Amino acid sequence: MSDSVVLHRCPVPTDVLCPCGKVARELKRQGIKFEQVTVPLRKSKRDAVEQLTGQRAVPVLEIGGEAICDSKRILERLAL
Repeated sequence: MSDSVVLHRCPVPTDVLCPCGKVARELKRQGIKFEQVTVPLRKSKRDAVEQLTGQRAVPVLEIGGEAICDSKRILERLAL
């Protein structure tokens, strides 16, 4: 994958407890290099995520300028 990959995720410090970690684990499993952007835990403070996607939920994966929301959709995209 030659495009830049950015994972916008919650501040949970482990990759086990949340959907953000599930996406991070899959990226690592596939050997995809990615940048992590930790967003505030409170949804009301996620203005950058809302500007990017129109909603405040994470995880959000940016691949070459495309923003994909929802861990299930992200994992489906990574399976391609």
